[in-house]
Amino acid sequence: MAVIGARPATGPWFLGRGVRPRPRRRPRPARRVSRYRMTARIKAPVDVRPLLVAIAVAAALALFYLSQSSRVAATGYEIDGLEATLAQRHADQQQLIWAIGQARSPAEITRRAQSELRLVPLEAGAVTFAPAASQPAD
Repeated sequence: MAVIGARPATGPWFLGRGVRPRPRRRPRPARRVSRYRMTARIKAPVDVRPLLVAIAVAAALALFYLSQSSRVAATGYEIDGLEATLAQRHADQQQLIWAIGQARSPAEITRRAQSELRLVPLEAGAVTFAPAASQPAD
């Protein structure tokens, strides 16, 4: 059976002997281009408007991205500052609550009354109370 385009083998394929090389074809001569077509190719204007539009859009997107990322960073720094202020205010509040509790203690009230105001405790019979009314007055 013959295969179209097959060459007859003159020896074993693995030895590589006896295989006839294919004939080389002659290169075709270059086609002649008329001067009109050649000048038309050279002088054809290149439309750069789409390229300029693409560059402008890319620049606008880059500026938008940079503005948004800088805004996010600035907001993050502001949040960190506010959290630090809140923590400081909370610590101040806790100190004030402790100072109020200490100032309201009976021992502190007694000490300040005796040392700063020069008050002395009353004797047991110095204060008399009025008896409670049995009938409310109309």
